[in-house]
Amino acid sequence: MNRQNIMRLGLLLAPWLFAAAGHAAETLEQRIARLEQKMDSQALVEMAVRLDRLERELQQLRGQTEEQAHSVKDLRQRQRDLYMDIDRRISSMEREAGAAGVATATEPAPASPVAPVSTPAAAAASTNAAPAPAAASGMDAEKERVAYQKAFDQLRDLRYEQAIDAFRSFLKEYPNGNYAPIAQYWIGEANYAQRNFKQAVADYQLLLQNYPKSPKLAEAMLKIGYSQYELGEKDAAKTILTDLANRYPDTTEAGQANAFLQKMRGESK
Repeated sequence: MNRQNIMRLGLLLAPWLFAAAGHAAETLEQRIARLEQKMDSQALVEMAVRLDRLERELQQLRGQTEEQAHSVKDLRQRQRDLYMDIDRRISSMEREAGAAGVATATEPAPASPVAPVSTPAAAAASTNAAPAPAAASGMDAEKERVAYQKAFDQLRDLRYEQAIDAFRSFLKEYPNGNYAPIAQYWIGEANYAQRNFKQAVADYQLLLQNYPKSPKLAEAMLKIGYSQYELGEKDAAKTILTDLANRYPDTTEAGQANAFLQKMRGESK
């Protein structure tokens, strides 16, 4: 084939060659575009899956938080109800005991069942205790009741520090009133609830020292033993819990004291 014929053949085939090359280039671009689209779609799917999982986890956490908040609310309500029930019962007993003791109020108080803790608070209360007053008038009794109720309302709402301050103010004004023993007990309870064990021991001891006829003596002794255990004073805890079990053998507190003593013996082995 001569050169002229070759050139003619090239001119005839050129359009097809250009078309084939263009078709190949377009196909490659399309393939790249499809791959890119596929990768983008896969990334979006993975993000969607992750978002869905995070949303489910967030819903679970919200549910758990709401459940815990509800449990805390129920616990606080039960604690308030418990305070109210104990207060009604003990206040009735304290008033009866106070009324019965008016005739002999000027006699010296009997010795405390437990030696008081040597603390500034205990020493001050012992030194500055006011003499027992004569029978209060109806107006004075109502003022005392209102003052006590204001302090107790703080405790019922679990405002412990405010309750402690209110009960201490109450005791300064009515150190020998019908509500005084239970007010002193609640001060110890408020400190115990906050794990202020050292102060709780001092406040429970003031109940034993200043109000030896209170129906809450066994409870105070039990809490003293628990507090001393928490403070690491295990020998002192054993002593007072043993004394409690011997002095009040038929009480619920004695049973609790014996159970705790057994627990302590198990720990020492």
